[in-house]
Amino acid sequence: MTELEQQLLTAFEALQSAYEQQHQEWQAAYGALQTMYERTSAETAALKQQVSDLADQIENLSRRLKR
Repeated sequence: MTELEQQLLTAFEALQSAYEQQHQEWQAAYGALQTMYERTSAETAALKQQVSDLADQIENLSRRLKR
């Protein structure tokens, strides 16, 4: 293998290693974002239910006051 070929191989291996590291970091970040999205979605659903329950309570109290 010539010196140029060796330099090219070394450069390619360095690029491949950097790509693999970047890809792993991207996968980890994507997993974290997915977890945050799922948690936020669950919290939003719970809050929507609480708002609905409070709206029902307000409506019931309003009806009682009108009597």
